[in-house]
Amino acid sequence: METPSPRTLNRVVAVCVPVLLFLTLVAWAYASSVGSSPDDDFHLASIWCGLGLREGLCEDSGDPATRLVPDALLDASCFAHRPAISGACWDPTSEGLDEAAWLNTGPLYPPLFYAVMSVVAGPDIEASVLIMRIANAALAVGLLTATYFALPPSLRAAVLVPSLVGVVPLGMFVIASTNPSSWALVSAAMTWLCLYGALGTTGRRQMMLCGLAVVGAVIGAGARADAAVFAVFGVVLAFILGVRRGRSLRYPALTGAVIAVIAVAFYLSAGQGRAVVTGLGNDAPPLKTADHISNILGIPGLWTGALGMEGLGWFDTSLPVLVPVFAFGSFCAAAIIGLHRVEWRRAVALGAAAAALWVVPFMLLAQSNWLVGWNLVQPRYILPLMIIMLGVASATPRALTDWTVPRVTIVGGMLSAAAAVALHVNISRYTTGSDQPSVDPGSGAEWWWSAFPSPMTVWIVGSVAFALVFALLAVLQSAKRKAESAAGLDL
Repeated sequence: METPSPRTLNRVVAVCVPVLLFLTLVAWAYASSVGSSPDDDFHLASIWCGLGLREGLCEDSGDPATRLVPDALLDASCFAHRPAISGACWDPTSEGLDEAAWLNTGPLYPPLFYAVMSVVAGPDIEASVLIMRIANAALAVGLLTATYFALPPSLRAAVLVPSLVGVVPLGMFVIASTNPSSWALVSAAMTWLCLYGALGTTGRRQMMLCGLAVVGAVIGAGARADAAVFAVFGVVLAFILGVRRGRSLRYPALTGAVIAVIAVAFYLSAGQGRAVVTGLGNDAPPLKTADHISNILGIPGLWTGALGMEGLGWFDTSLPVLVPVFAFGSFCAAAIIGLHRVEWRRAVALGAAAAALWVVPFMLLAQSNWLVGWNLVQPRYILPLMIIMLGVASATPRALTDWTVPRVTIVGGMLSAAAAVALHVNISRYTTGSDQPSVDPGSGAEWWWSAFPSPMTVWIVGSVAFALVFALLAVLQSAKRKAESAAGLDL
């Protein structure tokens, strides 16, 4: 049987990988009950009121700071901070409206994410939330796939690597959730990169990349105020990397200006933006010098927390040590692979991205009078910067070549194992609570979605789909190596 050519395999991979990633994220969408993402008591009420007052969904309470929302919505996070309690503590059939005292009436967050999610909010809370999660999964895969194909081949690793290596496990959980950080992660992966790609291209490709950069900025800034800041930071990185003498800057410069205007507008629309400058308000006493030193030395704990060391959900789904060790090891390996032959522009951009990973959380902690580990500054706030840094490290024409078959196999195997374990633990935490571990996450289930595939099926599909992504990439790299070797012999 004739071996398929690299071009044929590349087309197969290009079609299959987005489908497999979507299946992986859908599995994560099913992997936890309603109210499981951080601060969902705030975000769900904000979503139901995202389009203003609507009968039966969001009604006037008589207080401009509160709203009346479905009573069941307010009790959805009944298991929060109680890992032994399954998702069965929530009664989705509860009727009537109750006053939500904590939601985005301030507004604290930019309004776009809540308004878009509110389109599918309805009386059936379970169905609505599941549709929202799957829609966010589809949005992420769709935009990242569009970015991949719009970029010139020499830069495609810069979206592929962070989208695979930087999302296990927290990114997978958050992207397929009702948390605004879902959009912030997607924005971080594409905004700066599309603008950088536009600086090195012309014609239709340049226009497509400029448009995608603006879309990335809109969804990021429209979801979180800090994502607006990261979008402007991405513009700076793109111009550091991409400005060259003789290149036309007209459309990329205009795009960068549009992104800045969008970011500023959304930033000013949200009270959350003040936290970037003044910190997160609390009554804690000022930190001492020793506390600041402790924070400086403890910042890497936020990085490992985003890659599995910190619990998922409401920080109450603890993961086995294998998950952060494999995930963080893979992240470091990917960064090191990208550091091969770094020219000065990329060195400057990498230095800026690495500095931001340390400086941003340190300043936020210092202004807020909090220490690392108190869960005020959460790993998901820092994960967008980690994704940006990994993208910058991979933004080189040699990146795809440097990912040899053994490297893809080893890193892919570690990430697949970490993702499979994390998915299993996450499902079990909501089906039975963390006090009843079992090989089958659905064994003795107290909670599960109505009339859907079993927990075991969801776990197997999600785990296998993610592992197949790396298997396909390894096969493609092997075919390319053989083709290059054959071409060398022919010469």
